[in-house]
Amino acid sequence: MRLLRGQGPRGVALGVLGFLMLAVSVAVSADLVVGSRDTARRIDETQALIEADPRTLGQVQRELLRLELLLRERARPADVRLGEQFVTQRVRESALPKQRDVLGSQALVQEAQEVEDRWLTQVRPYVRESLGKGDRAADARLAAIEGISRLEEDYNTLAAAGEINRRQQAAAASETTADMLWDMRRMLVLLSLLFIAGIAFTVIGAWLLVRTNRHRLSALRNLEELNEELTFYSRVVQATDSALVATDRMGHVTWVNEAFERTTGYRLDEIRGRRAADFLTGETTSREVLRQIDEAGARGLPIRTELAQYTADGEEFWVSLDLSPLHSDAGELEGFFGVLTDITERHEAEELLTAARQAAEASAQEKAGFLATMSHEIRTPLNAVLGLTDLLLLTELDEEQRDYTETAHQSGNHLLALVNDVLDYSALEAGRLEYANQPFSMAQLLDETLTMFVANAEAKGIELRLRQSPDVPPALRGDAMRLRQVLVNVVGNAMKFTEQGSVSVDCDLVGSPWGHRLEVVLRVTDTGIGIPRWRIPDLFRSFVRGDASSTRQYGGTGLGLAISRRLVEAMGGTIDLESEVGVGTTVTIRMVHDRVEEEPPPVPRAAQAVLDHSERRVLVAEDDVVNQKVVVRMLGRIGIVPTVVENGREAVEAVRTGAFDTILMDVEMPVMDGLRAVRLIRDTDLPVQPWIVALTANALSGDRDRFLAAGMDDYVSKPVTLDALSGALDRSRVGHVAG
Repeated sequence: MRLLRGQGPRGVALGVLGFLMLAVSVAVSADLVVGSRDTARRIDETQALIEADPRTLGQVQRELLRLELLLRERARPADVRLGEQFVTQRVRESALPKQRDVLGSQALVQEAQEVEDRWLTQVRPYVRESLGKGDRAADARLAAIEGISRLEEDYNTLAAAGEINRRQQAAAASETTADMLWDMRRMLVLLSLLFIAGIAFTVIGAWLLVRTNRHRLSALRNLEELNEELTFYSRVVQATDSALVATDRMGHVTWVNEAFERTTGYRLDEIRGRRAADFLTGETTSREVLRQIDEAGARGLPIRTELAQYTADGEEFWVSLDLSPLHSDAGELEGFFGVLTDITERHEAEELLTAARQAAEASAQEKAGFLATMSHEIRTPLNAVLGLTDLLLLTELDEEQRDYTETAHQSGNHLLALVNDVLDYSALEAGRLEYANQPFSMAQLLDETLTMFVANAEAKGIELRLRQSPDVPPALRGDAMRLRQVLVNVVGNAMKFTEQGSVSVDCDLVGSPWGHRLEVVLRVTDTGIGIPRWRIPDLFRSFVRGDASSTRQYGGTGLGLAISRRLVEAMGGTIDLESEVGVGTTVTIRMVHDRVEEEPPPVPRAAQAVLDHSERRVLVAEDDVVNQKVVVRMLGRIGIVPTVVENGREAVEAVRTGAFDTILMDVEMPVMDGLRAVRLIRDTDLPVQPWIVALTANALSGDRDRFLAAGMDDYVSKPVTLDALSGALDRSRVGHVAG
């Protein structure tokens, strides 16, 4: 004090100022020490956040996965509803506004709200709709499963983004802490210089300390915000059931979450620095998938794939791997971040479905083979029954003999119709039927169809009527053969169940007759026994008939209407039935056809009349003795004496040694089958190639096209009739003339 007094007012002022500055310096130094301790505490908190795992989105993912499994396994509606409620609750919790304090980022809150909206408006309605029945419920279940899978991907993406942000924020926090520590060390040096250099430098030191304190406070505020975000992201990573792994640019593991440790059984300290492919793969892991992962890693590209992995105990499990590259701010590749989702149950379900599909395909093949064999075996003796009775009816018979023969012939035709119905139904079930789209005449089709029933109508005393609107164009485009098959079934039923009265077929056009697309309505009305209203919905099901009494009286397989509905719907039309017991039945067929500007080409005149075949040289290749007799007798009725061989080899030798203009070739024969024989004949250098007709009991869908593709010119299925055989010979004559 004495020294200060001796300096005068200015010295006293400087001394007091210096003392105050020194005191302020000491106080700031003490505050700096306290701040250093607080910084160390903050650093410890940041490190704890880095090592912690968040737990929010995983609960949503877990409930989504459970709901997806319930839908895939077709669980009880109550279980599905409960799963849907759990998902809704978790999704809403993850998107509440109060989560802003946990998320630390409004962008993340917005993203969670958008995901919530997609669940409530897009996916949940499908889940609820899938609880119903029918095709619509099945479609809704598939749509719900697909939507849930996309939601799972959204939450995986959110978890991955959280992890990336957490690591970036941790890096930023570390950088801020390092800067602050550097400033603190610089301040300590300045304080030392202040004490050494004097009062003048003390003022500068005090100013720097104040500045540093402000910077420290700002850094601490930033650190608190980062800590809040890191806390949220840590909970997200902690709660997710997906295994997360981070690697360096060479693929060496640098970090995994707890879900990874639980799933694989490997702890982070055991695998840090190792490549995941070195300890997670096994004998069933696809080497091709590993190669694709390595290629994507070498090019720094993301990849998503599925592969088999193995736990530390050697247990196999399947994962969906999403591998994304991590880049620095400068764009340099720093490493990779992978999300592994356990899909073991889904993979096992897919394998079961694959096995079931293969078993179903094998069963379908066995069924097709059985039907083909049974068709062939049944048609072979039917050929003899129908052929010989057909020939017998052309001979002189007394009234009793003709009655017996006609009864046998009708029974054979009925049996053939039953076989055809079963074969058509089988082909429809397997989706093997093909449909044509060719010009045809509706008037000709109707006339030909009703002509088939004229004799039956006259025998029963039933009036058979046909009315066609003049608005129906002369030529339409469609499948005339399938439409004729439907009409034969419907008109045949009407004739069968009508004992008196009439059967009418009406053809009308709906709408303008000048358009390109025309709707044609066919109505078949009878005055038969009728059908109870409660039975009508079942009539279009397979093997369903009106009632037991009608079945015993009128017979039938119950397939006619089922086949007709499938054929009509496959061609884009509809078929409906109205009936009243004791009044009659009306079947309405609605079809849409394209107008054809030109009429269908007329049938060649040579094919319209029975031609003279007496000078024809015909070769018959048939191994069955009875069928040989049938064909030879039929050919004899039209003036042909054929040459008969018993197998394909004999047929080839006969063609090489003699001139034949027509060959009736069976397909299935001993020594050499008909297809092989046809190929050899076609390869033989002949002056004129014979016209080869496949005369076979193979009558499944596609057989005709298969035989024509093998080199045959025509096809006639067994049992063969005299008219069918004559028609084939007529066509062979026309074919030779055209050739």
